[in-house]
Amino acid sequence: MTRPDATGIPSSSPLESAVALLRGARRIVVFSGAGLSRASGIPTYRDADGLWKSQNALQFAHAEDLKRDPAGFTKFWARRMAVVESAAPNPGHRALAQLQRLRPATRLITQNVDGLLTQAGGLDVLELHGSLRRWRCDHCGNRSGPWPFHRCLRCGSHARPDVVMFGEMLNPGVLLEAQVAAQESDLFLVVGSTAIVYPAAELPELAMARGSRLVTLNLEPLPHLDDAAAVVLRGASEDLLPRLLAGMMGA
Repeated sequence: MTRPDATGIPSSSPLESAVALLRGARRIVVFSGAGLSRASGIPTYRDADGLWKSQNALQFAHAEDLKRDPAGFTKFWARRMAVVESAAPNPGHRALAQLQRLRPATRLITQNVDGLLTQAGGLDVLELHGSLRRWRCDHCGNRSGPWPFHRCLRCGSHARPDVVMFGEMLNPGVLLEAQVAAQESDLFLVVGSTAIVYPAAELPELAMARGSRLVTLNLEPLPHLDDAAAVVLRGASEDLLPRLLAGMMGA
């Protein structure tokens, strides 16, 4: 779906309109969610086998659960980390990394904790919810390891994944950098995210408030954003993002 005044080419397809917006943009921000990594074998939260569908997962969803059941907590998150570590970037991740190489001012912001954007070649990725590829110790502050048997060698305490768990705040520095990037953008892409969880959900609002154009790319409708978007792309990110990049490069 393309708004009549989206790019000045009312007869173009949504994909062509999005390509035109990308070509004309100076500062692009891409805000991605779980849908970006679905093709890499990492279920989204809404999938039947998604992480938070099981009662067992909810038992270890808070940082306090580490004190309640250190062994169970560590075992649960070690399994999740093994899934992430075995995953590989898909064409959607690689397309975004390529976009950043073509337009170095592009900022990549993600809600995902799989680290696949960085693995694909993305630079300075703003990981709003942290990364399951890292451990940290909340007792002594150690973030560099080593982590023999998921314990902190420095103080002997149990380590935990370096992710934002339920009841915790986002890293204020990362959030501030994402907010500034959104406000300075002239094109803001929402990719594979429902964009309904705050404070991350405010990023497209901040961008549009400063005049940035919005493009949404998702399998399902986003009623709260699609109506305000210049272009709405409906489909899988691993399919549409490479096509967008090919269009930008004139392929």
